[in-house]
Amino acid sequence: MFEGVDTVVLRNELAYHDTLPVRWEPLERPLEQFRLGTLEEANVMLLQACVAVEEHPLRDKGEDQHPMANELARLDFKLNLLLQMVGTLVNQAPAVDAVPVQFNALGASWQGRAAAPRVGTQGLLHIRLRGALVQTLDLYAEITDSEAGAVSAKFLKMPPAAAELMQQLCFLRHRKQVAGSRKSRNK
Repeated sequence: MFEGVDTVVLRNELAYHDTLPVRWEPLERPLEQFRLGTLEEANVMLLQACVAVEEHPLRDKGEDQHPMANELARLDFKLNLLLQMVGTLVNQAPAVDAVPVQFNALGASWQGRAAAPRVGTQGLLHIRLRGALVQTLDLYAEITDSEAGAVSAKFLKMPPAAAELMQQLCFLRHRKQVAGSRKSRNK
């Protein structure tokens, strides 16, 4: 049965699709092992946070909640507000336009607005997954296609922990879109 939701597939795997700020940073030489490890740690922490948000979205006020849920929601709100304020202070980078992007643990494709990178160029693909978080998902990649503004890249040295979390995020996003489609169709 058709659910009215297109499944986004990239390199024969389920992919995350959204319009997000994306920036390509070409590198003159391959990343050294220490920098790769640092990126891996930061990416895993960011993906864990995003998976947690997708798995446990904020509930409606009318839903039956545990007695401590209101207190936890209040603390969560305060923590989010603090993170947003710190993020605003820390984020001095110029604003990056949001573009259509799809990605999974194998690679990404996006609609570039800047000068198209050359095929074979290695660099970092920066994707800002959530507006409230300053941290970007920083992925070591190589450009595989760059034509008429459409850019594709394959990820290099994707660590298993980050790959697993990324695929989980793709699945959760797809499940959320299917549920939203069903909900709007039943109204």
